[in-house]
Amino acid sequence: MQYKKDIDGLRAIAVGSVILFHAGLAQQLPGGFFGVDIFFVISGFLIGRILFSDIAEGRNSLLRFYERRARRILPALFFVLLLSYGFARLLLTPLAFADFRNSLFATLGFASNIYFWLHSSYFEPASELKPLLHTWSLGVEEQYYILFPLLAFALRNSRWRWAAIALCAAASFIWAVATVSAQPNAAFYLLPARAWELLLGALGALWVAKNTLAPQSRVALSVLGVVLILVALLGLDAHLPHPGAYTLIPTLGTALVLVAQSPGGVATRLLQLPPMVWLGQISYSAYLWHQPLFAFWIYRFGKPSFEHYAFALIAGTLVLAYLSWRFIENPARSAARTSNQHFAWYGAAALVLLATALVPQTWLLSHRANEALQQLARIENLYDHFEFQKNIRNQVCHSVSMAERERNGCLHTRSKNIVLLGDSYAATLYQGLLHERNTRHTDYGIIQLTDGNAPPFFQDGQIDGGAPLREINEAKLQAIAALQPQKIVINWMIYGKNSSNDPQKELESLQATLARLRAISPASSIIVIGPVPNWSVSLQKNLMDFINDQDDFPRYMQQGLSANEAQWDAYFSSHLQKTRTTYLSALDVFCTAAGCLTSVDGTIAGMTAVDWGHLTKAGSLYLAEKIAPRIFD
Repeated sequence: MQYKKDIDGLRAIAVGSVILFHAGLAQQLPGGFFGVDIFFVISGFLIGRILFSDIAEGRNSLLRFYERRARRILPALFFVLLLSYGFARLLLTPLAFADFRNSLFATLGFASNIYFWLHSSYFEPASELKPLLHTWSLGVEEQYYILFPLLAFALRNSRWRWAAIALCAAASFIWAVATVSAQPNAAFYLLPARAWELLLGALGALWVAKNTLAPQSRVALSVLGVVLILVALLGLDAHLPHPGAYTLIPTLGTALVLVAQSPGGVATRLLQLPPMVWLGQISYSAYLWHQPLFAFWIYRFGKPSFEHYAFALIAGTLVLAYLSWRFIENPARSAARTSNQHFAWYGAAALVLLATALVPQTWLLSHRANEALQQLARIENLYDHFEFQKNIRNQVCHSVSMAERERNGCLHTRSKNIVLLGDSYAATLYQGLLHERNTRHTDYGIIQLTDGNAPPFFQDGQIDGGAPLREINEAKLQAIAALQPQKIVINWMIYGKNSSNDPQKELESLQATLARLRAISPASSIIVIGPVPNWSVSLQKNLMDFINDQDDFPRYMQQGLSANEAQWDAYFSSHLQKTRTTYLSALDVFCTAAGCLTSVDGTIAGMTAVDWGHLTKAGSLYLAEKIAPRIFD
């Protein structure tokens, strides 16, 4: 098959958009995740051309096809998996390594998409800590590579071949659209909802084999295709149902470019630029490397460090990708340069991975591991263990509409009332305030107006579930105007999805909110609770690291603490003291010179944080007890 530079240009767009999206540039490139869909169409097109060409020339050998696929995919994959395994052993806690090990098994079995379907959500925060999450797309492609050649050879003499493949693609697309709302994870990860994208490429390959276009039409289609791709990457975002009808925009755009095979025009010149071709050539290795590199960095140094060094990590990804492409991919793809003996070594590497990954999880603990370390390692799901959803009243009073809050009794008032306003961080304060109300201040009602990723600002953005942030907070403002509460307690996560990375800008947003609150409820006292301690990855992870090194459970700890919260706390405290707003420092409650409180009573049950910052019920009770005199006065 003739090499075409513009296909490498498409690969460059695909891998570049995925890497930038995962590097935290979702605001600049909101549709970056569509890069995977572009890859799917390219793969379907190229595999289709190879198979249809083999069939047309009488080379009906499935084994030959599978050998070429193995040479293309497995050597670089095994190399990345082997190095990732080594870093996982060094860096991950036993619990995290157990998850990595299971995903490794699934990857080697061409089933990682099924594993991640069962165990994760692609867009949830924890996904950025999964080094092999990106292999889900390889699982989809590998399953397609097994099944589609069988279909192609079965239909090799049929005049209904195009119609049969089109019917399969249509069925897959309909299944994706029908299930994406009710079962978004299944639609995202599983082949039945993704096959249509690969089959779209295969249909393009069939069309190209039998048809030609006028040069002007080819140029026009190529330009239209690139425009559709850019519209998807720059104009769509992860809140849209995906894969679904919107996914047609980048996939049809990719198919148009592939079918057009334009010899000239602005789109072709763009795709054939030397940097685009170079990135396209190393795109597979770049895709393999980026997620492990990003995940291990975040796990070791934390998210703020990752954001600071994101572009350096992207550069590192490209360096590793070039080396893999130059010394592993290229030699392995050449049958003349790669003997069966070399493939025996690749197979041996896979067996070593399997054998070492089978080491029992309990062996991964330090020989000095005490009972606290064992208990921490046994926590499989932090949110379930600490009953997080129940404590924040998720889908009862948190992240629901005002009508649902009314039906669920969330707006019941007493002679005096406190409104709790903010995001999920604010929601964690509810249990502590409730306990103080029930034990000492029974004349107060506590009204929870919190939503996920909804800081109390009036600006553009989308909260969890996709609703506009401004619209949600306007509804809360109307409720406060009707309630006229005695107190309004505000809290949110700094560095959250809809927050600024700049304390000055954040303060400006907060002051605008305070002005509006005073205008609609002038008698209300407003209390801002500052940021709580933030731990790199999770408090659990840092406790395990500390205990494994020191063989002791620390009541206060500095390991893994972010310094940003202290800087923001000081900034907000100094500026809000000049206003009529009461500012309460959570860090003054939780932290001393020795670090920040890890557990209220020195036990696992008394841990203060569920994850990196959300308070447990124990943490909420502890904080509320200390600040209650300033709230319930």
